Amino acid sequence: LCTSLLTSCVGDDDYATPTVYEYAYTDGFETNWADWTKYSVTGAQTWQLDTQYGFNNSNCAKMSGFAGTNNVNEDWLISPEIDLSSVEGAMLTFQTASRFSGNPLEIKISTDYTTGNPNAATWTNLSATLDTNTAAYVWTNSGNIDISSFVGGNVRIAFRYTSTSSASTTWEVDNILILKN
Repeated sequence: LCTSLLTSCVGDDDYATPTVYEYAYTDGFETNWADWTKYSVTGAQTWQLDTQYGFNNSNCAKMSGFAGTNNVNEDWLISPEIDLSSVEGAMLTFQTASRFSGNPLEIKISTDYTTGNPNAATWTNLSATLDTNTAAYVWTNSGNIDISSFVGGNVRIAFRYTSTSSASTTWEVDNILILKN
């Protein structure tokens, strides 16, 4: 007769519960970006859907003011309205890659933009980590951007691109996530 008794050194309350993330919004531009507003304030160049140079060779949004030469541009890429009315907190993350010298990409959030020229709305600048390598595209995580002060209603996230007649960085944006808690 053989009997064995198994005992554990770990108490029932010693197991960590894994974190489960829920998203208020997610977009990697993989299927359709028709719900994004592409608004050109000035310049002939506009935001484009790039189908091969996104993160891991996926789709991404891409903007460059260069077309044979550097051009003056101000172009906005604005998310659809995102409902944050029933969340207590929210965190924005995304990835960027860039090349060539020029202006940094601006990241903004608004609670009052609806349509038309985004300069007529109220926007708050958001601080993010961006790709700063001007010699090669290096996909860079933005870091966690706390947007909890904007919960309780609807928001839009915007990427504002500017270039000059002497410098036109090419910016790529991918994998936009808003985590809720």
